[in-house]
Amino acid sequence: MPLMWHYGEPVDGILHVRIDREDRPVNSFSRATLEELRDLLVHVRNHDTIRGVLFRSGKPGNFIAGADVTEMKDVDREGAREVSQLGQKVFDQLAAAKVPTVALISGACLGGGLEFAMACQYRLADDRSKTKLGLPEVKLGLIPGWGGTVRLPKLMGLIDAMPMILTGKMLNGFQARSKGLVNDVLPHEGLERAGVQVLTSGLPKMRVRKRPLWKRLMNGWGVLQKYAINQAEKQVRRTTHGHYPAPLLALKSFRAQATSGTDAGYDVEVDAIAELSGSPVTRELMRLFFLSEAAKKPPADLKAEPNADALTDAAVLGAGAMGAGIALLLAQKDVWTRLKDINPQMVSAGLQTIHKQLDSSVARKRMTPLQRTRTLDRIRPITDYSGLKRTNLVIEAIIEDLDIKRQVFRDLAEATGPETVLATNTSSLTVSEIAEGVPSPQRIVGLHFFNPPHQMPLVEIIRTSQTSPEALATAFAAVQKLGKTGIIVGDCAGFLVNRILAPYMNEAGYLLEEVADPLEIDRAAVEFGMPMGPLKLADLVGLDIAAHVAENMFAAYGDRMKPAPLWEKLGEMRQKSGGGKRLLQGKGKKKQLAPDVTATIEQLRRAAPSGIGAALSRQDIIQRLVYPVINEAARCLEEGIASCAEDVDLAMVFGTGFAPFRGGPLQYADTVGAKQICETLDQYAESMLRMTPAAALRTLADDEGKFHDESSAALPAA
Repeated sequence: MPLMWHYGEPVDGILHVRIDREDRPVNSFSRATLEELRDLLVHVRNHDTIRGVLFRSGKPGNFIAGADVTEMKDVDREGAREVSQLGQKVFDQLAAAKVPTVALISGACLGGGLEFAMACQYRLADDRSKTKLGLPEVKLGLIPGWGGTVRLPKLMGLIDAMPMILTGKMLNGFQARSKGLVNDVLPHEGLERAGVQVLTSGLPKMRVRKRPLWKRLMNGWGVLQKYAINQAEKQVRRTTHGHYPAPLLALKSFRAQATSGTDAGYDVEVDAIAELSGSPVTRELMRLFFLSEAAKKPPADLKAEPNADALTDAAVLGAGAMGAGIALLLAQKDVWTRLKDINPQMVSAGLQTIHKQLDSSVARKRMTPLQRTRTLDRIRPITDYSGLKRTNLVIEAIIEDLDIKRQVFRDLAEATGPETVLATNTSSLTVSEIAEGVPSPQRIVGLHFFNPPHQMPLVEIIRTSQTSPEALATAFAAVQKLGKTGIIVGDCAGFLVNRILAPYMNEAGYLLEEVADPLEIDRAAVEFGMPMGPLKLADLVGLDIAAHVAENMFAAYGDRMKPAPLWEKLGEMRQKSGGGKRLLQGKGKKKQLAPDVTATIEQLRRAAPSGIGAALSRQDIIQRLVYPVINEAARCLEEGIASCAEDVDLAMVFGTGFAPFRGGPLQYADTVGAKQICETLDQYAESMLRMTPAAALRTLADDEGKFHDESSAALPAA
């Protein structure tokens, strides 16, 4: 019985092949399915009655998602080399087929799936939003290994191909057509008929978009290609700091082709796949991928079944940037969404935010004008609570004022139906505080989106002691529907991510008083693998918001979260003179601390000169920033705020960008060792009590255990 490639007798000379891997929920390549494809191509070659081959998927929303990563994770270097060579050989046979071949692309066409499609003579895509084409191997610490680094530049040109391979950028059908990756885009219903027409009559004449002159020169002239590759390498090294080898090996393939004028990239791919398969970076990125896949499934202790299809009607309260962003996410997923604020002007501002985002998506060919219109049709602006009785879910995203939120939830309890789930997007209050005194508190749950909601992949789902299984299941289903990664966490100040991040941000304030060159703080963090340093992050978030979060953390957790004196001084300055609003000014080599911040630091140093100005290495800075993160994460596990170390790692990588190649803070802690971290914190705690190791961390150190060991997975309860 076929494993993935299903076909019968040709119809009018056309062999219709249904791609449907029956042992997996999505189509994916393994050694066995590659060998089965090879046998299919032999069948085509040996039968003169076949005059064309049409490939279509039998799985809705999925063409071929790439290689079977469950098989990849266990392969050794030689095994990886053999699979790479096998895939290249089979796809070369497909490209050399004596009859025309057409790939009908509907749904995810990624990695090996796109490499397969590129080996077909023609590619037709449908116009559905789930249709995405890309080579995201770099996100797993790999590069395309079945000819992708060779075929993609030939189809699109090197300039457009490099971002797709170096960053994992994906295209929808229209974007792919504009760049020459697919031959045409059609409505889904007409896709197969168009494929048959192509095989029998050839492609209809279409107007081909002419590339700009500079792109034609860069793509066609070897000297300029080499220049483009060199510039791309500088950018890669600037952004990755050498932590990620895969993009550099992809560039090596491009360079080999540009230098030799041949398909030398095939050999580079094979060597790179063999090298990367044993890389620690690849191991950690693969681990995070499996964690994110596991997070799509409801936790074992969830006593109600999430049903994303049942979510058809929702409302969002608060038309600010966050509320408008959440409403747009819902509407884009075919959910009828009411957007409410207290007056028409605020609702209008929220709609303008939505219009701006949609216009940008249309301009970038991320959606069609018709899709834009349909999305807007699903958003209903309101200024009262009418029409909420049949709403499945209401998400509150208003001002962070406890009294106002409580009143809103009391109003919602009356305005909605008994089954409507009421969610808060609060980031600084606890869900239990908001639910206090509200009728039917079992309906209340937290849905903490990160800003900007359309880009950040993580949503924290917060359950209180009163949240019902049904409410939690609805919240989980909503996250699934939006295509986000949801982590269920306990209810506490800051929840999981912000609570763990708070010591990191606070310690940056203490370090600013001590480090001779304050910008070394950000340099050390970026060198460690953070997407940006804590100073830049504080400016991005806004010092007012950061200060508000810090005050809440201090109120909840006491002296270990006491704001650094610098943060308090800058807060006073903002209130008195309007200064102290930004830490940094300038860009690039001209970046420096803002003058008022520098003056405040000098004032603090004069007031407390003991130990100020001590020379701290980047390693010292990282220990001061990251070890408190690990310490607080241990407390969260001890208190049950997070159910396991894997949830902490995934939440911190997806929510804050914590160095993915290190696998998350607790995976990093396991590589350093709990004992060493505990000893270092003890040394710091002699003069900085906030650094005192948590009881859970000390127990782990004493037992020489690891956060991810089965024996130490369940830390002692508080």
